[in-house]
Amino acid sequence: MSTPAAPAGVVRGTVRDAAGAPVAGARVAFADGPVPLPDIAAVTGGDGRFALTAPAEGTYTLVCRGDGGTATARVRVSGPAGTAAAARPEDVRADLRLS
Repeated sequence: MSTPAAPAGVVRGTVRDAAGAPVAGARVAFADGPVPLPDIAAVTGGDGRFALTAPAEGTYTLVCRGDGGTATARVRVSGPAGTAAAARPEDVRADLRLS
């Protein structure tokens, strides 16, 4: 049995409405990426924050739906930082504003 590959990165961000207030309960998901993606999604907390684990290096398209509209963003995940033995997923920032 093979060991699963470590994730390449974690996309973290905040979803805000048109007025700039955090949006709770918005669904943020990967719409497209460098590898086939299962339905990987997160729901924002009361502070509008989310985190999604990117399985591979590459460019991802995020889509967000919540009360107040939708938003999309593209992010680039470069891969784990550090040496192979101590590699940890890269953190990538993606803030979304609903419209």
